[in-house]
Amino acid sequence: MLFYLFESLVFCSVVFSILSFFLLISLPIVEKEINFLELENTKVRLQNRLQESELLQLSRQIQPHFMFNTLNVILSLARLKRQENLIEGIERFSMYLRYKYTDKTDLIPFSVELDQIKNYIYIQKLRFGRKLSVDIQVNDTELTAGIPPYTLQILVENAFKHAFGKNTGDKRLSISLERTGNWVELRVADNGSEPLNLQPDHGIGLENIRRRLRLLFDLYTEVSIIKNAARETVVKVVWPYTIVEDEP
Repeated sequence: MLFYLFESLVFCSVVFSILSFFLLISLPIVEKEINFLELENTKVRLQNRLQESELLQLSRQIQPHFMFNTLNVILSLARLKRQENLIEGIERFSMYLRYKYTDKTDLIPFSVELDQIKNYIYIQKLRFGRKLSVDIQVNDTELTAGIPPYTLQILVENAFKHAFGKNTGDKRLSISLERTGNWVELRVADNGSEPLNLQPDHGIGLENIRRRLRLLFDLYTEVSIIKNAARETVVKVVWPYTIVEDEP
């Protein structure tokens, strides 16, 4: 009986020694795996910070010509003593500046971006008067669709700078947003006569949007520009549909 007990103790001690040996051998491997995971996590964090920095830089590449045009419009209204238009124009311009220089998330509700564009268009109507007509087609259900900040603004500013800059006749601008399945399709069309991508700044603006969409989404996105049957320039932007609620 004592012999079997002694034999069991010896067996257990041998097994324990073997297990301890393999455990000691495996410790450096486990440590290396942990260090590797820490390096990967650090790498991911750095990539996210770089993306956030690049998104912020891209978001603030807004053309400055609107600033100068607005100041000229305000000066003209003051000279003509059109006080009501002058006050409204200054209020809209201040809201435009406040929107531009406030921090934003990667995606904001389309309603917020649209309100900003309405301020912009109001000032442009003071500038062009009855020669400018704007058609906006957006359903209420699509106003919560998330959009990268300044996307619509870049498209509309491009239309005024490149399409309407030399157009002395009537100026027509249309904006539409439509959800198609899991994607959102934004279209901005104008009747300007400029050839496609004639100005370098025009291409930079569209490339700005392309890069931001690629940084934000791993799914299909699209930025394209064409002339339709009515000879209008149409810019189309497609990105994944995401609901973003406006902050109270």
